[in-house]
Amino acid sequence: MLSSTSSPDAGSARDAPDVERLLTAAVRLAGTLPTARPTLAVVRGWHRGDRERARLLRARLAEQGMSCTELSPVPEAAERGRQGRGARRPAVDLLVHTGGPQPEPAMRAAALWQLPLLVERPAGWSGGELNSLGAHRSPVIGIQLFDVGFGFGVAVRETVLVSLQSHPGNARLILDNEKITAPGDRPLRITLTDQGLLEARGDSFGMRRIRRLRFERAWGAYRLDVDGAPARDVRAPVRIEALPGRLHLLHP
Repeated sequence: MLSSTSSPDAGSARDAPDVERLLTAAVRLAGTLPTARPTLAVVRGWHRGDRERARLLRARLAEQGMSCTELSPVPEAAERGRQGRGARRPAVDLLVHTGGPQPEPAMRAAALWQLPLLVERPAGWSGGELNSLGAHRSPVIGIQLFDVGFGFGVAVRETVLVSLQSHPGNARLILDNEKITAPGDRPLRITLTDQGLLEARGDSFGMRRIRRLRFERAWGAYRLDVDGAPARDVRAPVRIEALPGRLHLLHP
C-alpha cells in the first residue's frame, strides 16, 4: 500500500480508490478484448506519485492474473518514427493511465499507436450508472516532420510553431489548397474544433478552419510546442492535419 504520510505528489492512501476503480474497469475491459490472453500497459508520468500509482496498479492487476507491462510517457514528435524508424508500437492490447493532472502524454501515446486508453473521466463528463464505462473517440492533430526522416507525432489539444530567428522573414503556408504568405516572426497556433477540423490562427489571415496545413520556409529554425510544452526544434517543411477519431478513450 502507499504510505499515508507521503506527500501528495508521492502518492498516498487517498489514491487507492482511484486505483481500485481503474483496476475494476481494466479487468472488465480485458474480458471483452478479442485476444485470449490480453496484455495491458500502464502508462505513467515522471513524478514519484505516478511511479507509486503505477506500481500499485500493476501489483493489483497481477493479483487478478492479468499480464501487464509499464511504459513511461511516450516521447514527443519525431522521437517515434514511421516506417520502422524509432521505437515501435508495444505489443499490448490496452493502455491504462495511472491518473494524475496531466493525461496528455498518455493520450498522445494512445493516438500514436492507435490503442484504446483507459483514463479517468474528464471534468464535465457525467458519471453514469454505478460501475458503468464510458467511451468516446476524439480527433487529434497529426504532425509530420520532414527534416528528421519523416518523424510523426500527435497533439491532443494544440500545436504552436514559434520562430527562433530574430528576423525570419515570411513563412509560406498551404491551408488546404490555398497558398498564402505570413510573417515568420509571429507564432502560428493550431487547435482542434468540436467538429474535428484544424483551427489555424495567424495575424495575416485571421482564423481559418481547415483539414490540413503545410508550413514551408527556405531556412530558419522553429520551436514546435505540443499541448502547451516545447517538444523540439524543427525546420520546414512541416505538415499538420486533423485525424478524426484517432484517439479512443475509455472511462471508468
